[in-house]
Amino acid sequence: MEQARDVLAAAPVVEPAALTRTFTLQANEVVWASLAARLITSVSRAAPGVTLTFVPESLEDAPALRDGRVDLEIGAPGRADPEVLTEPLGETRLLGAVRAGHPLPARGRITARAFAAADHIGVSRKGRVRGPVDDRLAELGLRRRVSAVVPTHTAALFLCAETDLVCLTPAGTGEHRPAALGLRTFEVPLELPSVRVEMAWHPRNDADPAHGWLRERVREAWARTA
Repeated sequence: MEQARDVLAAAPVVEPAALTRTFTLQANEVVWASLAARLITSVSRAAPGVTLTFVPESLEDAPALRDGRVDLEIGAPGRADPEVLTEPLGETRLLGAVRAGHPLPARGRITARAFAAADHIGVSRKGRVRGPVDDRLAELGLRRRVSAVVPTHTAALFLCAETDLVCLTPAGTGEHRPAALGLRTFEVPLELPSVRVEMAWHPRNDADPAHGWLRERVREAWARTA
């Protein structure tokens, strides 16, 4: 009878101001650039007792949600565990970035040929040199030279600021990071696939009012990046 009453009872209402909890979120750099600052600001204002702990994607091949090491994943689609619940958030795109005074023209549209002729920085946690950019260039009969591969977009931006290399960076709020380093951004002259972003969580947290409140803050923060 008690179990039946618990199932039928209305879910408790969350009072964010009185909430004391730490949530662990796993996110990639696209999320960091487009979402993290807005999410942290929103959560800290409404629930000062809540701490958000962000961890990198190093746990992506392990059942981190199932094991309870991660409360919420935010990133590209591709959950391995069939029981995991997912919700699409939206899409973002990549911009090119170069230092001020770079040989690429500062005004007008940069051509695919000029883009390919520049030396580039690749971003890959697994050290991959080739990616979608190379595939699109190959379709145009072009090829770029990747001078260096780094594991994160942030590392690429810092390297870009000190060299004549070209790098890619997420659009949205991520555009402020290149500006802070004295970089200028431009539209990539290729039809690149957009970067899809979704959030994922374990079913045991689905009915948790506090967890549901956090998911709503994520939705709102992402909507404000559009």
